Amino acid sequence: MSMRITEHLISSESIAAPRRARVHHDDTGMAKDCLLWMDGEIYSGRVKAPDIIEEAQTSGALPAFTCVYLPNESQLGRHADYTCSETFTSFLAHDLPGWVEREIGPFERFYLCGLSLSGLQAIFTALSHSGIFAGVLAQSPSAWWRDEWLASALASFENSGQRLWLSVGSSELQENLTHAPTSLYQKTSQLASVRRLAQEMTRVGHTVHLHEFDGGHDPACWGEELTGALGWLLGSEG
Repeated sequence: MSMRITEHLISSESIAAPRRARVHHDDTGMAKDCLLWMDGEIYSGRVKAPDIIEEAQTSGALPAFTCVYLPNESQLGRHADYTCSETFTSFLAHDLPGWVEREIGPFERFYLCGLSLSGLQAIFTALSHSGIFAGVLAQSPSAWWRDEWLASALASFENSGQRLWLSVGSSELQENLTHAPTSLYQKTSQLASVRRLAQEMTRVGHTVHLHEFDGGHDPACWGEELTGALGWLLGSEG
């Protein structure tokens, strides 16, 4: 599998400062899809997504696609960007795909990927801007945020039938936590809140695949499910 990597700075009126991006190009000429990854440094480092994807594409388990990884500038910035931020949502849904089209090339479909807080932001972004993304990968999304606000607010979004892979670990049971470096408070567990979000999203008409893996809030677990998750997300099965 041919893989070329380039690094960029993306400027946008939606964000205060340019964002770094690391692009893993597919130079086979067969890529129709572009996957946009928040928490880019976690996916590239601890999850080892580029290695997993390259191996799966080489074996034929996944098709050709291009990946754009967006690393975080700071933990404070991460909390600001990924807690259902309207400004960062605008960047993800409009500015970033536009930049990709101009600088990398045209694609038939865009997918949005995230984990933990960025998984929450991925879902919120797709719901807020229907028709932009063909699907969402949300691994252990922080559905607990603001007393499970997103699950309770689904009726306020246009129901465009989103396609989402949601996952959560059987050991993600911690409750009543404060997340540094801000005062983000988690009242309920990741497991319970993701289950409820998946149930509510299915009830209002979205296509949701809920995968409950054996493990915790762990990059190794997210890596283990990645090939199967992307295979389902990019495939046609329901």
